[in-house]
Amino acid sequence: MPLTRDFKITVRERLQRDPSFREALLEEAIDCLLSGDVETGKSLLQDHIEAKEECVFDKAAS
Repeated sequence: MPLTRDFKITVRERLQRDPSFREALLEEAIDCLLSGDVETGKSLLQDHIEAKEECVFDKAAS
């Protein structure tokens, strides 16, 4: 059964509205990188950066 909503969109929206979730994702990304799981760490960092950029652009547009 397919998901009704794209997972990345759901995560991105939560990152934008929940600072503690954003911090936890960043910590997880750093832990992955330090433990040698570079691909996962890079992916998590990318999600964090994209969500942060969208927050900044949304605030600037207001």
